[in-house]
Amino acid sequence: MRVLLSFARCLAPMCFVLMVGGESDTLAAGFTPGSVVVSQYGDGITSGTVPITLREFTTSGSATGWQVALPTVGSGANRPIVGSISSTGIGLLKQSADSRFLSIIGSGTAASTLTIARIDNSGAVDSTTGFSVASGGGPTPRAAITSTGTDFWWSASPGNNDTAGIRYLTLGGTTTGVALAQGTGASSTTPGGPNQVPLNARSIGIFGGQLYGSSNVAVGGGASAYSFRGVYNVGTGLPTVANQLGSIIVGGGTSNSGRIDGAWDFFIADSSTIYVADDDTTAPATGGLQKWLFSSGSWSKVWTAVPDGATGMRGLTGVVTGSSVQLFGITAMATGTAANDLVALSDTLGGTLAPSFTTLATASTNYVFRGVALAPVPEPTTLTLSLAGGAAVAAVVRFRRRRAGA
Repeated sequence: MRVLLSFARCLAPMCFVLMVGGESDTLAAGFTPGSVVVSQYGDGITSGTVPITLREFTTSGSATGWQVALPTVGSGANRPIVGSISSTGIGLLKQSADSRFLSIIGSGTAASTLTIARIDNSGAVDSTTGFSVASGGGPTPRAAITSTGTDFWWSASPGNNDTAGIRYLTLGGTTTGVALAQGTGASSTTPGGPNQVPLNARSIGIFGGQLYGSSNVAVGGGASAYSFRGVYNVGTGLPTVANQLGSIIVGGGTSNSGRIDGAWDFFIADSSTIYVADDDTTAPATGGLQKWLFSSGSWSKVWTAVPDGATGMRGLTGVVTGSSVQLFGITAMATGTAANDLVALSDTLGGTLAPSFTTLATASTNYVFRGVALAPVPEPTTLTLSLAGGAAVAAVVRFRRRRAGA
């Protein structure tokens, strides 16, 4: 158990002790802020439909022992959520914009159902958000993200019978939600500018209050085609209405152009620095971790780094401290069931030389790592806020006493 806060303070004519966390000075187990969390698929035995477990690691790769098993059976309004160990594009993990939650999308145990799970710092799981999709080749879910825990944007391939792309709904929603994406193979309207967000989306992210997506497709055809191969904005801010436009930020080009051919997760470190996880293996292969810098009015790829033994990367998250960037990623392997790794890389914002990766952890047999995110942080408690307020009042009293005695 971890000590949260315990301190004694004397105010004449009496002394008292304040403790946060109930009657004890320790907290029940939960995620440790500053650690990294991996979505692990598997039960160690089977290679088909498997449970999902969120495992916590220190930034140096040590397992903390804390993990959260997502429900495989329904309970009350909570729905089950499971995954496939061989479907490589499912299971990306996201920290909420306010840092208080993790979210992930997966399959329900009933045919043609999807579930979004929200997990807080204590490990409590809310899986009340879920819906049915068309049977016979519906969308493949990839990522779900929330800003404050009550709203969700989720991404998926379109499937044969659903127009998924990127959609919006709220906590507890039972329908697929509002279709933000609209672009298909023949729907381009503005080849040189903002275009219809594609119906085949991979990852999504929120940075600086803006929703972004990644894809490896174009919309339109021929001379009117608009490439969304890379990272692009989805509308303005955090859109909740249908039929959004977007513009490519980093990437673009034709298939196998050598820019970003297999974009997955991405991390926007600042307005001039974007990292992209890519799993492309087709010549010219672009798989690995790419770094893009903005300079003189345009973006350019300055390096691509590939973790040892991997064909590329899919999961990615990071944190910026001053000019230093710490990145954590999940490797892509030649087959979906091959043991893959949680890796780390340290960089500087303006650096143009590719650093080397460090392998932090490797998935065990019949397990795979899918997504990675920073651990959620706890919400300030009423008592914590009261203590902060009390400290402020005490500071004012001391200041006034000093002035009165001057």
